[in-house]
Amino acid sequence: MRSHADALSSLLVPYGDDLGDEVDWAEAEAAYGVEFPSDYKEFVRRFGQGTVEGKICVMLPVATAEPATRRVAYLSDLVRAPSTYGREVRFGSHAYGSDHMLVWGETDSADVLAWVVLGPDPATWPVAVWVRGDAAWVVHPCGTAEFLGKLLRGEFPECPISDTSLVGIPSPRFLHDREEERLAEHGVHPWDED
Repeated sequence: MRSHADALSSLLVPYGDDLGDEVDWAEAEAAYGVEFPSDYKEFVRRFGQGTVEGKICVMLPVATAEPATRRVAYLSDLVRAPSTYGREVRFGSHAYGSDHMLVWGETDSADVLAWVVLGPDPATWPVAVWVRGDAAWVVHPCGTAEFLGKLLRGEFPECPISDTSLVGIPSPRFLHDREEERLAEHGVHPWDED
């Protein structure tokens, strides 16, 4: 059976050749106090930190106290007023606070993509989306790669993010942050070309 990371890799079209990031997962997991999901690790290995069509950003775990660094972080560490993002998210019969929300991505519409850290097994963590337009958390019982694949193929009953332009898009492009910076130095801004 093909993995969700494999399916996503066959769907995404690299924009440029600079892809993937090497992460010292032992160091990152020690810093964050959790093991990261295997599909996410595989996504990082294949693609790295960057954006899909300039609309969804996938971030890396970075051990830093610098608040301006775009990185994976617990929601409770990112916001000063937790009420901004709701006090809790419900999954099954349980409610989880912002200290259980590990943010791994964001959209250009200010939606937040996070795992609900349910326990030590990251394979059980669902993806929760703070849909800015609805001002509510919506939980999807799937991992990062499956979530992105289902979004891009248009397999959710309703679009899980505020921007519907990615739903069912043919040949969605992924641009690594390094490549985007390199292109910008040459006056090329790929997401402005469309």
